Amino acid sequence: MTKVSAETLKAGDKIMPPDREVRLWMRRDIQERGLAETALHLTVTEVREASADKRGRWLIITADHAPEWWRQGGSKPYPFRFKARPETPWQMIG
Repeated sequence: MTKVSAETLKAGDKIMPPDREVRLWMRRDIQERGLAETALHLTVTEVREASADKRGRWLIITADHAPEWWRQGGSKPYPFRFKARPETPWQMIG
């Protein structure tokens, strides 16, 4: 898998979620739902500039979970949003 900076992400890119989210709850959820690790990927829908702070720029990334995530979960899909520094590396899928 290729890693790219957050600044180069665009709508339609498939990425792995932030490592912290995967560790905290996503791996547990896929095990409970009986899903494969491939259900963890996100499809980017929007990347926009957020308010900068004293350390520099932030981006807000909005993405959708994999379709199989929602089929098994029974909940209504909602966007996955997170902040990232432009230079943060993201793991691309495919």
